[in-house]
Amino acid sequence: MAKLPDRFSLQAIAIESALSEGRTEDAKTAIIEVLLSGKADRVVQRLAAEMIRPPKRKRGRRPALTRHWLEIGEQFHWMRDDGVKYEEALLLLSQKFGYSETHVRKAIADYDEAQANAAQAAD
Repeated sequence: MAKLPDRFSLQAIAIESALSEGRTEDAKTAIIEVLLSGKADRVVQRLAAEMIRPPKRKRGRRPALTRHWLEIGEQFHWMRDDGVKYEEALLLLSQKFGYSETHVRKAIADYDEAQANAAQAAD
């Protein structure tokens, strides 16, 4: 029989499911019960420690999507379908929205990535 991973714990299943569902009070109650019984394993102890002092957030600002990425991406692909050349479409969209061509390229990349993720989620 294969060895279970170190992060696997039967005690923690109910606690982790409560946390993932947003029921933090239920998770706290379950952690307290296990800790008071004196039989808490490493996973439950780690969860208790993270509730007392949550892990640090990564430094810096969270990346945001490019402004008007949806409109720019849709219009770019419509122009390309109508036979407009790539560089000309970039120029027209940068003039229309008042952004640089670099911003328009980034917006198109964000749009294409969102489309790919949506197609992948549909499969």
